[in-house]
Amino acid sequence: MRNVAVVGAGVFPFGRHDDLLYVEMGRPAVNDAIEDVGIDRKEIQSCYIGTTGGVGVGHEIVNETGIIGIPITRVENACVSGSNAFRMAWMDVALGISDISLVIGIEKMKDSSMGEAAGGTGRFKLEMKAMAKNLSIASFGLMGPPGYFALAAHRHMTEFGTKKEDLASVTVKSRKNAHNNPKAEYQNIMSVDEVLNDKMINPPLTRSQCCPKTDGAAAVIIMSEEMVKKQKIDTPVWVKGSAMTSSIVMDLLSNLSAMPNVESSRMAFDMAKIKAKDFFKNGFAEVHDCFSISELLHYEDFGWAKKGEGPKMLNEGITQIDGDLPINPSGGLLSCGHPLGATGVRQIAEVLFQMRKNKEVAKRQIPDNNLNFALTHTMGQPMLGFTSCVHVFSRDL
Repeated sequence: MRNVAVVGAGVFPFGRHDDLLYVEMGRPAVNDAIEDVGIDRKEIQSCYIGTTGGVGVGHEIVNETGIIGIPITRVENACVSGSNAFRMAWMDVALGISDISLVIGIEKMKDSSMGEAAGGTGRFKLEMKAMAKNLSIASFGLMGPPGYFALAAHRHMTEFGTKKEDLASVTVKSRKNAHNNPKAEYQNIMSVDEVLNDKMINPPLTRSQCCPKTDGAAAVIIMSEEMVKKQKIDTPVWVKGSAMTSSIVMDLLSNLSAMPNVESSRMAFDMAKIKAKDFFKNGFAEVHDCFSISELLHYEDFGWAKKGEGPKMLNEGITQIDGDLPINPSGGLLSCGHPLGATGVRQIAEVLFQMRKNKEVAKRQIPDNNLNFALTHTMGQPMLGFTSCVHVFSRDL
């Protein structure tokens, strides 16, 4: 397989865009990515778009940006859609089918229900109801991610002594980072007390501990090593590992570990020929913090903290921007928001901007010693069939 690098990126601001169509968010992101790398758009040979609700928008966006005749593939995999689209584009280029590929992640969710955003049909809602009959948590009257992760939070608190203040501190860090990210939906600084006194969604999770459904778009461009040399790209970011795994139903409630997260990270680390410990004082990560508790669990699942010690890692400042392993310098899902198909691509754009020290991240720039490795992670459909996707990147080939 050929070496593949991320060479350009663009992000359309995440937030509420009721008056904009999909194409009106996607087109600027694509144009920014093309301008970022400085290639002729006619050189792009394939496109992969991650979206759960935007049927046909890939063709519309690509055509309106003046790219005609290339294969366009729409990828739907719930919250993993954007990461899955990137993984498919990476395989396309790595296998020699394309030399340059465009990846788009996009979603409009603010003016629709979750069911509409994730499928848009009555059948989807009926299938959700039917699936509930087969879920062990249905007997609690809980259906949906907030209730599911709230139970996980209670389990962590009971078993390891995790405090509600620990959970709130995840959001505090998130808002602190997002304060310097003009593309994030929520940029306001919050204190622990403010997080805890926010509207209760599902105890112990308050509103600011739950990622908002959001509108947004992001795009990245990837190239083969040969094309990187031909185009004389100065600062490519290399894809060193990629893995995606799944399970029937997330087993988070039984052992506070999501095996697809554990396995996908292990497989990506193995492909990149690194270990979890190599990230300390050497790397950073953008992880799927859909809820405050989920970020803490990721520390543990990825091997960065022992079981039950995720809060300790956070409270010691290790995951701050100037810590030994910065997590979610963008502000993550909790502050950027979570337009399902766009999130995974936005994370990869953040990696590129950080490793190149772009002006876009100047006020939240990670120290140079932590820019050798980066991890991006998304997970999806914990209620219906869990999927996890992890990518590892490096500045060095």
